[in-house]
Amino acid sequence: MGTYDWALFAMAVGLALGWTFFNARHRRDPAYRERIHVSVQKFSDFTRRKLLRLLYPQSFVDRWNHATVIAGCCCIILTPVLLLGILLGLLVWWKAVLLTVAGTLVGAWTGEAAFNR
Repeated sequence: MGTYDWALFAMAVGLALGWTFFNARHRRDPAYRERIHVSVQKFSDFTRRKLLRLLYPQSFVDRWNHATVIAGCCCIILTPVLLLGILLGLLVWWKAVLLTVAGTLVGAWTGEAAFNR
């Protein structure tokens, strides 16, 4: 792997780790928890349970799913960087996509395990 590949991977991991870190800080805030519980009251019981599991995950499976959603959002955010690297010929297209997805998943899953206990 070249320098640009490592830079893209590190950027993806860093973005996902940062997102999960700030998410963990919000999740520990009692006022944030109360806002989530109040804001989901207008939905049906089924939707309310699903939203609470996504926005304030408690179990391991919910945290894993939450980290995967964060990784997907990070992939969307990194798409312009990815396209620019491919168009400039700095990155091979298939390797760049794989590195972005792998980096965001590694960062989000690691961050969820480390910060969101």
